[in-house]
Amino acid sequence: MVLEQTLVRRAALSVLLALVPFTLSAAGDMPPVVVTTDTPEYCRRLIDRISELIGSAPQPPPVTVRSLSNEGQRLCDEGHTRPGILRLRRALMLLEQGPQSP
Repeated sequence: MVLEQTLVRRAALSVLLALVPFTLSAAGDMPPVVVTTDTPEYCRRLIDRISELIGSAPQPPPVTVRSLSNEGQRLCDEGHTRPGILRLRRALMLLEQGPQSP
């Protein structure tokens, strides 16, 4: 019984070790992870990115984007970074999606 358990464990370990190179090569193909935090600096980065996109857009942003970005900036300026970031990220997502067809 103990011998069977040892053999099963060794077989399982062998299979796992055989899969390690495949796992490592797949992980190497993934883009780096970007870590974000709820800091005033991150608020500023989002505001700057939104400003860049609005400045390079061929037409003015939708009212929703303007409203979200203004409210997000106000919240960040008042020290409410998490809700500010949520609104800024939503505005950025809408800008990056481009105009929606009706």
